[in-house]
Amino acid sequence: MTVWMFPGQGAQRPGMALGFDAAPRLLRRAGTLLGADLATLCLNDPDPDRRPDLVQPALFVVGVAAATALLRHAPAPTAVIGHSFGEYAALTAVGALEFGTGLRLTALRAAAMLRCPATGTAMAAVLGLDESAVRAVCAEVAEGGGLVEISNINSPAQVVLAGERAALDEATRLCRARGAFRVRPLRVPYAAHTRLMAPAAAELRAALEEAELRPLNAPLYSCITAEATTDPARVKELLVLGMTHTVDFAAAVRAAADGGHRDFAELGPGSPARLLGLVRAVLPQDNPGLRLVSSDAEARTPQPFQAGRVRPGSSSPHPAVAARPSGGEPGHGG
Repeated sequence: MTVWMFPGQGAQRPGMALGFDAAPRLLRRAGTLLGADLATLCLNDPDPDRRPDLVQPALFVVGVAAATALLRHAPAPTAVIGHSFGEYAALTAVGALEFGTGLRLTALRAAAMLRCPATGTAMAAVLGLDESAVRAVCAEVAEGGGLVEISNINSPAQVVLAGERAALDEATRLCRARGAFRVRPLRVPYAAHTRLMAPAAAELRAALEEAELRPLNAPLYSCITAEATTDPARVKELLVLGMTHTVDFAAAVRAAADGGHRDFAELGPGSPARLLGLVRAVLPQDNPGLRLVSSDAEARTPQPFQAGRVRPGSSSPHPAVAARPSGGEPGHGG
């Protein structure tokens, strides 16, 4: 029983679609549907972070290309998990979303988030403190009038914060003082998965009311509630909730393991893997099967997962990954 997992914003990298045979066709279609040059962003752009309006739909295309490749060489997944907006590629992989619908929703979602008040907001990944310690820091900052919230719970020792920049700076200071291994600012231009995203959530809700979502061929484990569902109406509710609520990837992974799933495949840009190290950290006693699919070659021939593995010619893994190989690549944004 294999769970297919799709990363969210933060997984982008230069040349992220080069390894997928289906990518050129999907990118041409995406360019026509959106009137935007996703091909350059996914194939040639040395800095995809510079286009936050296009990163989400670009990563959606890469996720669908990865699923297309893996479906040629492996059985369909028995469940899926999407980290943040990775859920849109996950839903396409299990037949719930048509490609064009998923693409338009991810583009609308990104635009809506960028329209939220972004001046003075930021995100940061905290490594080395558990959820309870980070929540205590948020509460302390809130007592002083600052707004900072837990955006992601990625593993027992990796939590992402988001909020007002001054409040985040104070939270960073407190986290470091209480033993955080590192606090890393993220290149995300909004405070994702916080109450500041309420206007974007309203826009997404309106769009989802008009969107066709079919019953899922395999359950989605929600990173908002950890529930497994194949119900389109419930999935729409969860997609809206995810705009303003914490993404608890760790809880979704535990729920999938409790449901009998022992193998986890990450489908996306890779170099390095973003989610597999987190799974290992969440399930340290389970010895889960881990597989990265970041090219057609990896879809054809499974390779042993190595934390922080980088394809030749790509940049080196983040130092925190090398120092803590079980923890996963730090940080995930919207």
